[in-house]
Amino acid sequence: MSVETAAPPRQSRRSNTVQGPPSSARMSQTTLGQSAGGVWAWLFQRITAVVLLYGMAVHLISTHILAIGQLDFGNIADRLGSTFFTVTDVVLLAAVLYHALNGARMVVLDYWLAGRTGRLTFTVVLWLVGVGVFGYGLWALWPWITQQGHP
Repeated sequence: MSVETAAPPRQSRRSNTVQGPPSSARMSQTTLGQSAGGVWAWLFQRITAVVLLYGMAVHLISTHILAIGQLDFGNIADRLGSTFFTVTDVVLLAAVLYHALNGARMVVLDYWLAGRTGRLTFTVVLWLVGVGVFGYGLWALWPWITQQGHP
């Protein structure tokens, strides 16, 4: 049987009144998951980590183990002609972008940006960068996505 003890009352600096523990409203404002990134960002960070492990395994095995000595444009173009590898590359591109930009976002939010406006602005800028880079990556893969073969 355990005995739970309450936190000792704190003395206020401004007056001689005794204050109890902080209210739950004030505590919820300073909760890391609530103010810094949110549960969805945390969840997608974990999901993209698993997707990255899968994508990197497929990439390393297909490129550096199964195709030793055959790394040229023609070989890579033939491999990208497969729907499996094209889809894997697009998913890997999206996962890498989200994982990297969200990781950078979390570091910046944890150490530098405190205001809600600054955090929101930074998040929107990172989303725009991510969408732009994803579009550029899709443009590079477009000949294989549309099954036009070699560019």
